[in-house]
Amino acid sequence: MIPELTLTGPPRERGRHHGEELRSLIASAVDAWFEHLAERTDPRAFVAEITRRSGLREAAEKRAGDLLTEVAGIAEGAAQDFDTMFAWQLIDECWWFLDETTGATAPDETPRAAARSTATQVPAGVATPPTAGQGPLQRCSALALNDGSRGMVAQTQDLYRHCDGAQVMLRCVDQSGLEILAPSLAGMLALNGVNRAGLAVGITTLSQLPHSCDGVGSGLLVSMLLRCTTVAEALALLERVPIASGNSFVIGTRDRSLVVEVSSEMVAVSADGRRGLHTNHVLVQQPHHHYPHLEHSQARLRQLEEAVRPDSTVTDLAAMYSSGAVCESRAADTALMSVGTMIFELDDEPLCHYAAGPLDTDELVTYRMRSRPGAGA
Repeated sequence: MIPELTLTGPPRERGRHHGEELRSLIASAVDAWFEHLAERTDPRAFVAEITRRSGLREAAEKRAGDLLTEVAGIAEGAAQDFDTMFAWQLIDECWWFLDETTGATAPDETPRAAARSTATQVPAGVATPPTAGQGPLQRCSALALNDGSRGMVAQTQDLYRHCDGAQVMLRCVDQSGLEILAPSLAGMLALNGVNRAGLAVGITTLSQLPHSCDGVGSGLLVSMLLRCTTVAEALALLERVPIASGNSFVIGTRDRSLVVEVSSEMVAVSADGRRGLHTNHVLVQQPHHHYPHLEHSQARLRQLEEAVRPDSTVTDLAAMYSSGAVCESRAADTALMSVGTMIFELDDEPLCHYAAGPLDTDELVTYRMRSRPGAGA
């Protein structure tokens, strides 16, 4: 079993408890991450650069100050420096920031509108993917569904293999009393999650979309969204807060399933109703950064399209996530693997079904809320 940790109290207290209880696991996770980074750059110089000079910390301080205080508490409790623990939250931002600072990628030069805008576009079925797609190292496959009385949000969390072994389950009770179940990595606020109000959040990377150091990192945005109690509130947050990275956010309740593509320039709804699906290529926005190898993302989206229905059960989704393109096995010869498979069940009693790995080898474990019904709503 992976560690399960309950976090209560004000942000710094929650962070210190997190850091102290998981100190050795955080140290191991950071060591593995630094070894991975060392293949391309000096790890400590990199985390100092992205934390102190990129502008991402300033954006977080302005829009997510409580979460930044919690990260500072994690650093104190884990005996890690703040730069490292802040950068550890920036999964998507570290990818593109490292690529650009090492000269590995460059945006295309297609003219774009400079201002950030919002749009609502709901395609009928699967939109035709653009000619340019994401890199081959992005493999998350996410969905939201509901039949009007119960819903689900689910995804595979596919990350570099150095993350395997750092998986934890965080049970956070916000100062408002809202309980959150957040599958995560040691030292990280959340990978995704579900709250007591019955709202769940998943996320996939969309590296083709514009990004900016003036926005809030996606890892912090997940935690912000998990403090929302309705889909409308979550969508309003995404439309209000400057965003650093291209992502799709899959957000669901028992009666609404929403998928939103976000970037530093636009927020666009790709699905809103009974079912929403997303992998790692854009469906309704135009790509800006061009990467090769889009085919795997298309194959995973086809698998979701064929298997997922508004009345799909947990058993149905577990079977779907156990095979085919969406399952990134430990046995596969790839740089990434499913370090988490999550199915959030949204009913009177929200549940988190979580396997700390791919479902071809790992079993889902069910986590239940401890707070009273209605707490935090």
